[in-house]
Amino acid sequence: MHTRRDFFRKASGAVALGLLPNWSLSAAESDKLGPVLPQRTLLRDGTKTTAFGLGGFHVGKTDDPAVAQALVDRAIEHGVRFFDNARTYQAGRAEEYYGRFLTPKYRDHIFLMTKSDAKDAAGARSALEASLAAMKTDHLDLWQMHALNTPGDVDSRIANGVLDEFIKAKEEGKTRYIGFTGHVNPATHLHFLQVLKDRGVELDTVQMPQNLCDPHFASFQLDVLPELKSRGYGALAMKTMAGGSMMGKLIDTTPRRIAEMGIPDVEHQTGITPADMHRYVYSLPISVLISGCETVDQLDSNVKVLVDFHGLPDSDKDRLLAATKPYAGNVVENYKRTL
Repeated sequence: MHTRRDFFRKASGAVALGLLPNWSLSAAESDKLGPVLPQRTLLRDGTKTTAFGLGGFHVGKTDDPAVAQALVDRAIEHGVRFFDNARTYQAGRAEEYYGRFLTPKYRDHIFLMTKSDAKDAAGARSALEASLAAMKTDHLDLWQMHALNTPGDVDSRIANGVLDEFIKAKEEGKTRYIGFTGHVNPATHLHFLQVLKDRGVELDTVQMPQNLCDPHFASFQLDVLPELKSRGYGALAMKTMAGGSMMGKLIDTTPRRIAEMGIPDVEHQTGITPADMHRYVYSLPISVLISGCETVDQLDSNVKVLVDFHGLPDSDKDRLLAATKPYAGNVVENYKRTL
């Protein structure tokens, strides 16, 4: 059985071997757009980006383009420079909003990422071209194979040419970097990482759940994060509030409400705040915390956590993990399942 101390012991060993990129936050900087949020190393070549990234899924949820524009402009004003998206988010509307409000004014100053869940090479190429067109750019900074579910799913996509298509896109300059995502089970990520190692191939990034409930069940933090750090991958944190279910809100993977599913409201039952949830994730060796925001007020609150973050004592980590241990399993983390 893994524990939080197991992870930090592994991480400390990797630091001693010089294997971990620097996950400490940089001092405040500025660019031509203004002040930039604290940054962390993302890639093996030393590329850094802001430790907070705006999630495209929630930007795309609004029917009002003015709301999407306000979120993008406010993020830039705050100094956010990492922007997440995916071809399938809101049937393409999320990328279209970025193409209207983000890239025309800010493309040269941001790190732009999107994802494709295509199952074969032709689908991946089609998704890439559609993403570039929707976001009005000739290249991505990061393109990720999206929502890998099982080891069999990994093997199928590879057999159908998806990995080769991603590598080709990088060689063509359509994307600077490539990676993959998934939230079902860490065994899937570990399987893909082993396949890549066997082939002598390394991608650049991996996106996966990182939150206070994760260490208690099918843990990406304990099982995958040390492997990523030892191999120089940039770790992108998603589901940092378990898709909203830790706060008793709608889960972004189901239309049913928390109460109807019998899911406990972790925030109010434990007293753990959204700020606590994000501080814990920032205390991990992740490169970017990607968070969905549907209002400017939510964005302001989330950014403030990073601005005010100066570390998290072990005693606080232990207290937060102890409080969330009763919620282990795929009730709160409903997107996970055993394989």
